[in-house]
Amino acid sequence: MADSDRFQRAERALKAGAYDEAKKLFREDEEAKGSRADSLAKLQSADAKLAAGDVNSAATLYEAVLERNPSVAEAYQGLARVALFTGQLDAAKVHAMAAVRLAPRHGLGWTLVGLVHESLNENELALDAMKKGAELATDSFLCQFNLGRFLASQGRAQEAVAALTQATGLAPTNPDGFLFLGLAYRVGKQHRLALRALEKAKDLAPKNVDAWATLGDVLFELKEFEAARDMLDLGLKACGDHPALLEKALAATMMLDDAPGAVAYLERELKVAPQHEQAWLNLANLSMLVGDFEKAERVAKQLLEKNPAQWEAHFVLGNLYAAVPLPEKAEAAYRKAIDAAPDNWRPLVNLATSFLEGSVAAKYGEALTLLQRAAKLAPANEWRVPYNTALAFTRLGKKQQALELVHAIIRDAPPNHPMVAEAKKLEANLQ
Repeated sequence: MADSDRFQRAERALKAGAYDEAKKLFREDEEAKGSRADSLAKLQSADAKLAAGDVNSAATLYEAVLERNPSVAEAYQGLARVALFTGQLDAAKVHAMAAVRLAPRHGLGWTLVGLVHESLNENELALDAMKKGAELATDSFLCQFNLGRFLASQGRAQEAVAALTQATGLAPTNPDGFLFLGLAYRVGKQHRLALRALEKAKDLAPKNVDAWATLGDVLFELKEFEAARDMLDLGLKACGDHPALLEKALAATMMLDDAPGAVAYLERELKVAPQHEQAWLNLANLSMLVGDFEKAERVAKQLLEKNPAQWEAHFVLGNLYAAVPLPEKAEAAYRKAIDAAPDNWRPLVNLATSFLEGSVAAKYGEALTLLQRAAKLAPANEWRVPYNTALAFTRLGKKQQALELVHAIIRDAPPNHPMVAEAKKLEANLQ
């Protein structure tokens, strides 16, 4: 069906930037065709589908509305939201700018422009647009929420709290508003207020992992480690064994010096995240700490089955065998760690230390070579390296070189560093 004369005039007005004239002509054209009511129904249906997450159906309906009337700002707003959701930033920018041109007094259009700028890391432009959106739409949750969320991400806690408080008042059953209000309070170091907002967020959405995780974080920052673990345990009951919650519960448990409890969390984590190599390493180390050497060995070997190049797993086995002691197995494991990570100083130092603690004098020279190699790789404040190097010189009968290193440690290391006390003992023995 050919476009009417009125429709064609409306298109020309739209292209010329005469937006008010274009909107008037398009509306009259729809009324003449009798399609206006159906277009409004399509727009409402599209909004509902977008809210439900059915972005494809929503986009189809928005496009159908625009085929009849290309001057409907709300349809462009909807398409901008769809494009943002699907990561199509160029399309989102086009639709958001169209919405602003057609309805410059609609706050949501400006907020969407701000979201596009935010996605492009254009933060100043994003803030300007979001502020304008919030000023024009004081009764819009989306406009107030996004301004507050963005301000919190920029560390502007006080301003963020004001916008997010307004957002929660507009939508008191929306958990996202309270979640980000809690985050804003946390940014501003108002931890008790953060806890109150986050409690509301998790009550509104008890399956929301982020709310439970952030509650745990705030309690951890308050050094209320037992309360943090208890809260995270409740979150695990509500959400199931989620790796993020298990990791945070593990951290709180470690602060409580509960190594067996930490082992239990790690075992749960590995059931749901078996690819997490650090969890395998943590479990091996903690198992060794609680004296379960068999488990420590089994876990490290399981990790090596998954990744034979995992140098830290070889390192853990070296430490384990050195503790037993099984010096030959410890040496073999340390050498594998060194081969897998030649630029890491830790296996070099531990292999050298195992030689120095042994009674095989022929190994002392190699220990010194390993430590001199480690000294080039270790951080300047790692005083264990010069101390062990001093021990190696002592074993080799090179007293003067040993004393020079000992005196450097005593002079340069922080007075309360444990290596200073050890250096003073060695100095006394050498003198």
